[in-house]
Amino acid sequence: MKVPMKWLREYTEIPLSTQAYADKMIMAGNGVEDIENTGSLFDKVVVGHVVTCEPIEGTHLHICMVDVGQAENIQILCGAPNVAAGEYVCAALDGAHLPGGVKIKKSKLRGQISNGMLCSGTELGIPAGLYPHCGDEGILLFDQPYQPGTDVKEIFHLGDDVVDFEVLANRPDCLSVWGLARETAAVLDTHCVMPEISVQEAEGQGVFEDYAKVTVEDEELCPRYCARVIRNVKIGPSPMWMREYLYGAGVRPINNIVDITNFVMLETGHPMHAFDLSKVRDANIVVRRARPGEELTTLDGKAYALTEDMLVIADAEKATGLAGIMGGEESEIVDGTTDVLFECAAFDRTNNRLTSRALGIRTESSGRVEKGVCVATTKQALDRACMLVNMLECGDVLPGCYDNYPRPVESQVIEANVNNVNRRISCNLSGEQMQDILERLGFDVELNQDTMRCTVPEWRLDLDTDADISEEVLRLNGYDKIPSTLMTGVTMAGARSIRQVLLDAVKRALVGMGFYEAMNFSFISPKWIDALNLPEDDARRNPICIRNPLGEDTSVMRSSLVPSMLNTLSLNINRGNAEGRLFEAAPVFSPVKTETTAATESLQLCLGMYGGNADFYALRDCVLFLLNGFGIKADVAAGGDGYYHPGRKAVLSVNDVAVAQVGEIHPDVAAQFEITGRVYVAEIRLNLIRELSQPIGEVHVLPKFPAVTRDLALVMAEDVPIGPVMQTILKAGGKLIEGVKLFDIYRDAKLGENVKSAAFALSFRASDRTLTDAEINTAVDKILKAVSAEYSAKLRS
Repeated sequence: MKVPMKWLREYTEIPLSTQAYADKMIMAGNGVEDIENTGSLFDKVVVGHVVTCEPIEGTHLHICMVDVGQAENIQILCGAPNVAAGEYVCAALDGAHLPGGVKIKKSKLRGQISNGMLCSGTELGIPAGLYPHCGDEGILLFDQPYQPGTDVKEIFHLGDDVVDFEVLANRPDCLSVWGLARETAAVLDTHCVMPEISVQEAEGQGVFEDYAKVTVEDEELCPRYCARVIRNVKIGPSPMWMREYLYGAGVRPINNIVDITNFVMLETGHPMHAFDLSKVRDANIVVRRARPGEELTTLDGKAYALTEDMLVIADAEKATGLAGIMGGEESEIVDGTTDVLFECAAFDRTNNRLTSRALGIRTESSGRVEKGVCVATTKQALDRACMLVNMLECGDVLPGCYDNYPRPVESQVIEANVNNVNRRISCNLSGEQMQDILERLGFDVELNQDTMRCTVPEWRLDLDTDADISEEVLRLNGYDKIPSTLMTGVTMAGARSIRQVLLDAVKRALVGMGFYEAMNFSFISPKWIDALNLPEDDARRNPICIRNPLGEDTSVMRSSLVPSMLNTLSLNINRGNAEGRLFEAAPVFSPVKTETTAATESLQLCLGMYGGNADFYALRDCVLFLLNGFGIKADVAAGGDGYYHPGRKAVLSVNDVAVAQVGEIHPDVAAQFEITGRVYVAEIRLNLIRELSQPIGEVHVLPKFPAVTRDLALVMAEDVPIGPVMQTILKAGGKLIEGVKLFDIYRDAKLGENVKSAAFALSFRASDRTLTDAEINTAVDKILKAVSAEYSAKLRS
């Protein structure tokens, strides 16, 4: 909140420079974002009296002799249409600086010397609301003869420091000049003097009830509503002092009535609104919820569709304002307004915030209401506005005031123990010292030995417990007075959780195999899930929807890691990366409910691979190597989800429980993610890895005897899976066979239809001797018999 220092000093003494004052306020917990001076936009601009004004033939320029308070008049050329002899103007002298970095220098135009420039209000950055002018259409003309040579900043009341306070959400009382004045007096230990409010009511013109009727239908959303009627209103500009304060606070002056409502809002923290009574149907104000399908056009000319949970101010027929947010266009104060109803009310902060967010409206009023306004001082603010009407002589205040206050707020009392407060703030203050601090803040404190009975001031809505009392004592006593002490307490050695240990081991293994970790958001577009072409009854097609998503692309929680992996692979491929190995370990989410949760999540691992060294077998071996690292021996069988290539996919299982699936992504699915080449993906259920992991077996000594290798090319039916064949070879080979690898698959018409030849490399070794050909031949014969019996496979000739 921006507050001119001159305004603050009307209510409390500030015997410090602005910077020193800001430092004091910061140390008391009141943030200060910036300090600016209202007169810093320009310099060396003075009042000038145009003595003579002669046009230059054939141009729009005039030669003006201007009295600027110097020994002699100076010559200034001016092209403004409204320049004339006898006028009092703003003259920027040689060397003057104007807004936007403009520097005025002595120059020559049309052969004539110009010793400065006559300025418009726009060129000086002076808004028309602060001092009336005609903008860029001409120079600014003063409405009275000021002394030539006078600095124009004095006339515009510029040069004051404006402090921009950062008011926290829990201190709505500081969103007002009065609140900051009270806080300033407490921090600096000076007196705060509030104006004595009195309203002079007009006689002989009737009372409030003769001109207006107010009905509050929803007292839950409007705990207090006050209103007064002003007759014989004279619309005009506000006095200079009020325009100066509004301008310094960042509010545009409009006219005296509207300026009074804005002034009172800034001064007291209570948003106000003025209704043109002639535009209020039947002069009837109704505070109610919006009706179904109701619409409202606000003061900014925008139309809004309202819902039934929004609080509105209505007349006898329809809504004419959004409660605590913005008034309606229909009842706007205009130059011809003669009768006005002033409204000052307290509205429900939650409802106000929800309405403001739903409609996308953010105003000075809504910002205050949603943080909370003091219900008890609502009528005080209304009377302050009527007092200003008396001061400005811009209307007659009728006797009587509507005040609907069905449940008056009682004073809050908090008890606090002096010893507990000292222990909490690490200080050693007496009860009398604490009492003095709290009374400076407006508390009424009764001290009985070590117990303080604190009556909270009505404007402090943020205090509830003795911990709040401790905080108030601490910040006013000074954060810098907290003694420095060594840390005390018991420290405990930290440890990584089982999940963290598992993830660390998985990541180490994958990084060792050349993979890079990818991290993606847990919320994705539902279109990505559709792109997998899952069956209609697949549970993954029913993801958990986010209530307030940033957009459609991030509207559901992912039920599979595959879409995110495919999107990441696509990004790398389309950025020109020739090859890549990526992995992501993250939870996936399912809407399946349990006894304790509304949904379930499970930890999964997804691997992605593409490029010259990538194929189905390479990725399968990576998965097997990872599983072996946890002591898991998995069986490999053909199968997998439909988004994999039908002939290049496999399921890895342990005891008939699927722990992983691996394969090449189906071309149709890859195309959905703008992938043109082959990409390979594996999915691993990390939850099962943790359950199935076994300690690594005993360590074997390095072999002393050489291995013997034999290659077998077996002819078998096309639909015979390779994995089970390899398992059969290992089983039939007995103790002598050390390993088996597939190194080639061959298809040819000479072999026959639906037939393939699979070539395996077999490795044999004994730990105590070198194997003989006879031993190896015996083992090979057993293998041939086994694969022939189970798969009708025969040795290729």
